[in-house]
Amino acid sequence: MKCWTLLLAGVVACSLATAEEDIASRLINKETNGRWDFQPEVPKAKRLKGVVPGGYDAFRVKATKGANPWDVQASSPVAGAINEGDVIMLNYFVRAEEAADGGSSITARIQLAAAPYTSVLDMTSKISGEWKSYCAFRVSNASIPENKSNVSIHLATAKQVIDLGPVLVFNFGKGYDTKKLAFCDG
Repeated sequence: MKCWTLLLAGVVACSLATAEEDIASRLINKETNGRWDFQPEVPKAKRLKGVVPGGYDAFRVKATKGANPWDVQASSPVAGAINEGDVIMLNYFVRAEEAADGGSSITARIQLAAAPYTSVLDMTSKISGEWKSYCAFRVSNASIPENKSNVSIHLATAKQVIDLGPVLVFNFGKGYDTKKLAFCDG
């Protein structure tokens, strides 16, 4: 797997107010930021080599409107612990290869990876046919132990074809100055 440091540097690090801060040290999904698991597994998501700006891989998933938005979903495991009161940030790369009628929007969550699927960050984004980085931060209202959370993206909001690139999850801890993250207000 390619190291996301260059991608990270271009998207997030230069946006932080303090240049000396090592943003990569705040990643809590270092080993899995290029991994996506899909439900249902049929039709199988297709791996796209080098299509994300910077030469990174992506996955293409076809979705149809479901009874629930999570009837088609992508998930990526998060290894690090999240404590109540921690400032967490989600940054992911996506495009609509075939947009839904009226445009595509998707919901992304950082959540407990099993029932009751407690969410500590939710964001909904309108997406276009161009690669774009989507970013949001929140103060966590719950705690999730190490290796028990994931990023979940709900895709069954419409008939659409979505390409998912890397996903980055940061934990800045309690009391972090959120003004430094003002660029990331999704």
